[in-house]
Amino acid sequence: MKVRIYGSCVSRDILSFNDTDKLDLLSYNARSSIATLNKKNIQSDIGHSYFEALNKIESKFQKRMVEYDFKNKVLDIVNINNYDLLLIDLIDERFHLAQVSNKLVTRSNEFLKSGIQPDKIMNTFSPEYMELWQTGVDNFINVINETIGLDKLKINKVYWASSASNPKDTDTLNSKWQVERHNQKLSDMYEHLEKKLPKSSIIEVDPSLLVANSNHKWGLSPFHYIDEYYEETGKALIEV
Repeated sequence: MKVRIYGSCVSRDILSFNDTDKLDLLSYNARSSIATLNKKNIQSDIGHSYFEALNKIESKFQKRMVEYDFKNKVLDIVNINNYDLLLIDLIDERFHLAQVSNKLVTRSNEFLKSGIQPDKIMNTFSPEYMELWQTGVDNFINVINETIGLDKLKINKVYWASSASNPKDTDTLNSKWQVERHNQKLSDMYEHLEKKLPKSSIIEVDPSLLVANSNHKWGLSPFHYIDEYYEETGKALIEV
């Protein structure tokens, strides 16, 4: 099954725990909020000087993700009809949005490395953010429906973990990150998506698997889960 991912490491890491003969990753787009995909923003352009600033980002992968965010490149990629499944997750919606000139971009950690100073920042928990996000979602779903078809779109419905595999790390997890607040925001987002998509579009595993892995290769985080989560979600994808 040929897969494209528009989301975060939560979905990308699934393929590391499952049979690569059954799941073939064609592309991975991260650090880009769906809010940037509203029609007005897609049609907006930005000066070349901003792209020159991206050279300050040393990692080629990180630089490419920020550049793709500026150019809304994900729409070009997902509309290439040569794959079976488009997997989306909302974990990277944790970042604020930034207005740069006339362009809306994701204020990710990678974007900050460019040194670009936004004209305006929209807090991830603000009503303005949610309104922009919903507008972006509605446009994105329309584009997918008119091109590759909604049957290929799957939502990896995942929440932040409030407990860790090592109980000693649970307090650290909840004191360092706003887990409950982010999960409430995710719940509101899923509600909006579920009104727009058929039930078959939603992939969700047992919530008991949403446990932070204290020994995860990317470090302790509410969205770096125990191995069983990735294994079970991979099985669910294969069943699809």
